[in-house]
Amino acid sequence: MGLGRTAPHRTRGAYAAALAQIPLPVRAISAPIDQALTVLGTTEIGGRTVQFGTLTEAPRLWVAFPEATRPVFGYLTGLPSGSPLLQVTDQSHLAWTRAGDHTEPLKRTGLEAWRTAQRWCEG
Repeated sequence: MGLGRTAPHRTRGAYAAALAQIPLPVRAISAPIDQALTVLGTTEIGGRTVQFGTLTEAPRLWVAFPEATRPVFGYLTGLPSGSPLLQVTDQSHLAWTRAGDHTEPLKRTGLEAWRTAQRWCEG
């Protein structure tokens, strides 16, 4: 063979260098499927009913369409800072969230539902 005793280390080093050059897929957070959310708030945005809720197994403020086959389509982050961000986990609803003025009411109503639930839990 003639590679010498350091061949495994050189091979691993070359492999690591090659991996550093290409983007690798990462596992995204997936929404809970077929599980009931504890609904904290409901509103109508863009002619659709939207629910905000939590789930013990996946503690986030999830956003869902109750009438959809896969109801949960995303979640909100950044709630403690008062600047929520909408993270869409179901790409089939991404166009709807970006259409018109749907994103801002989603974030505003979600933040309001979260603050109301927090006040209720703290007493």
